[in-house]
Amino acid sequence: MSKVIRLPKKRRLWPELIIILVAVYLLYSFAHLGLALYQTNLQIQAYENQKAALLQENARLRQEIQELNSDSYIEKVAREELGLVKPGERVIMSAQPGQVRPYKPPEPGHQFRD
Repeated sequence: MSKVIRLPKKRRLWPELIIILVAVYLLYSFAHLGLALYQTNLQIQAYENQKAALLQENARLRQEIQELNSDSYIEKVAREELGLVKPGERVIMSAQPGQVRPYKPPEPGHQFRD
């Protein structure tokens, strides 16, 4: 009787290698997508913070415009910066010595205007 000697079968590594490579690729892809999602969320948060700051600045500027357009502010600027007065008002300003010429009475017979 002749004995048949069976050699152990060579295992094929290709299917296992392909499965491992696909698994590594999937893990890399998920990690990359996770990182991209994290960075996108950070950008969204930064834009939301910037939007909130701009909305606050916008509200402040609208309030300032409203104040600048008010009658009381316009009158204040007209009086203080432009030196305007209402009809019938008199301006009284204090003077320091040396800033005003000495009073010289008008000549006799001088006519004053109204």
